[in-house]
Amino acid sequence: MVTRAVSERIPRPVAFVPIFIGNLVPLVGVLEFGWDPATLVVIYALEVLLAFPLAAGKALFAGKPPRIEDLETDDGESDSSVVGVGNTELAQKRGSVTLTWWLPPVYPRNLPFIGALLFATVWSTLFIVGLLSEVAVGEALARPEVWLSVAALVSGQVIETWRDYFRGGRYETTSPYAVIETPARQAFFLIFVLFVVAEASGAVVLGAFVAVKLLVDWSAFRATNGGGGRLTGWLSGPDDEGEPLEALAIPEGEPDARVGTHTRTVVLTGVLRTLIKPAPFYTGIVLLAWVVSLGVLGGTASGGAAVALTVGISLLAFAALVGFLTIKTTEHILEYAPLEYRRYDDQIVAYDTWVEEPQWALPLHEVRDISVVHTRYPDRMYDTRTLEAQMGWGDDAAMREVGPVTDAEAFVAAFELPVRETTLELEPLNRRLATAAVVPLGGVLVGAVVFAAGPWPLVGALPYVVFGLPFLALVVHGLWRQAYPEPA
Repeated sequence: MVTRAVSERIPRPVAFVPIFIGNLVPLVGVLEFGWDPATLVVIYALEVLLAFPLAAGKALFAGKPPRIEDLETDDGESDSSVVGVGNTELAQKRGSVTLTWWLPPVYPRNLPFIGALLFATVWSTLFIVGLLSEVAVGEALARPEVWLSVAALVSGQVIETWRDYFRGGRYETTSPYAVIETPARQAFFLIFVLFVVAEASGAVVLGAFVAVKLLVDWSAFRATNGGGGRLTGWLSGPDDEGEPLEALAIPEGEPDARVGTHTRTVVLTGVLRTLIKPAPFYTGIVLLAWVVSLGVLGGTASGGAAVALTVGISLLAFAALVGFLTIKTTEHILEYAPLEYRRYDDQIVAYDTWVEEPQWALPLHEVRDISVVHTRYPDRMYDTRTLEAQMGWGDDAAMREVGPVTDAEAFVAAFELPVRETTLELEPLNRRLATAAVVPLGGVLVGAVVFAAGPWPLVGALPYVVFGLPFLALVVHGLWRQAYPEPA
């Protein structure tokens, strides 16, 4: 990669030229060709949505870790945050992977931020669809100038990203949290302005909005590269980045013992955890966005355009759902599958064999209150064991999962771990309770088939799906957990 010096030699106004030119295209359309409000609103609505996948790509390469305390909302420290990140454990993962010589390294710790951004994209889509409820979207999308303007706007962002973010080296001093917060905050601001413009008319009002949009882009660009006031600072995202993680002191030489995790157990655990926890809630939200989008935008086009719009919306909804579930499952896999537990004398080290970096290390006497996690079906399926232990003291104390490992007894003996249970064997499931947990799922599937084959409108079932799926998942999960006998 080329160093930051390449970007610093380019004056700031010159570096902004691609974005400036991209904004001039719709401005000329408003002032010279008399574009109507529908055309302009659709152009900028598409740009807002397309800014999210661009940010997701940038976030993968962000080299600076985030401040984890800013991602946690329980203490109220992240009131200004637009996007929340759930998996803070993976967000602290060390190490990176280089995919090719002409791109910077990819950091696994950045994946949760992409999942959070995808979730924010769905919510933004709902607001934008509401914004477009009074706009003839089908007619606007059929106009070549719309796609020309969108291509110009996105191209300006892509050029600036490649030159400043990658070649200029800004990825080295940016956290993934800052990368995803910037487009989310700008989208929040622009959606509000678009609501005003959607009800306006006249070239003066529309031209004024384009000027405001250009000012927002310049302010965010200027704040990102230094300078700006409160509004521009907020639009540019958080600037208080986390400090690089201190290197762990690992003894040299070969470890006294090493035990890896069981990959198939990790993968199945990740899949089941995703299906039980975030999947029902996210499925309801995506279905809501899909139905609302079809209902609002489907009537704005006719003929082949209507079919294309329906197919496009359906494919995007399906891709969003599959993408989110894949990301959440991959998060769990990246967190545990590559781990290898190593013992050096009186120290235990969790080493990531994929990125070749130690993740945490501490003396063995600080590992205590160890118990077998008995509520994991994959452990029973593959005859593996997952342990849970309290590690560290004081402010550094934390509960960690260790495993899953194939030979738990050998692992405990090699690391001299004081396990609470007298045996590491797991009792078989209570089949009655397990059956009681599965029956509601079968009922849901039958009901879905009956409803799909019936004459009822899809929108009538939407509230039951959106609010019922998460509740049903909690009931099923609670019954299933009761089917696991407590270990002896």
